[in-house]
Amino acid sequence: MTLAEVACKRYARFTVEQFHRLCEVVPEQRLELIDGEALQVIAKGTRHTAVVHRLIAVIQPLLLRPDGSGLQLRVEAPLDLGPANEPEPDLALVARREDDYWAAHPTAAQTSLVIEVADSSLTFDCEIKQRLYAAAGISHYWVIDVQQPRLLVLLEPEEGTREPVLQALRPAVEAMLRQLPA
Repeated sequence: MTLAEVACKRYARFTVEQFHRLCEVVPEQRLELIDGEALQVIAKGTRHTAVVHRLIAVIQPLLLRPDGSGLQLRVEAPLDLGPANEPEPDLALVARREDDYWAAHPTAAQTSLVIEVADSSLTFDCEIKQRLYAAAGISHYWVIDVQQPRLLVLLEPEEGTREPVLQALRPAVEAMLRQLPA
């Protein structure tokens, strides 16, 4: 049986290696691997895209500060969360590496913050993705609800364990959300 035939079977489960081969077979599809299932990434609406770009504008200056220099911003890029999970969060702050993750995607241990922007995916992001990120050991997970608009902090350790750049980022994100058009 070919990989394409396996992909057509309902409820086929994939490893990350099989998923990468599937993506080579169907390169025109945007997919992410969640709990071994290859899920098609939903097309981004205009509000979703606008919020992602505003978040980038808020985050980038904070990474230029001395307390943010150890992090880099990744946008819609995969995270390696084990043998059956390779999500592509909207934004992730990961440990800075000289090779920019040339040979491998960042792991949960290298990830400081994941942000999903939810326009039509709020339930999925707040339930399935929260469970996935928590199980992987990601300590900071935020969802931006574009409909409200509001910041939902779904995973966050106790106050004293937050990185300084994240302490500065949260009020900056909340201020940006208050400036969104109605």
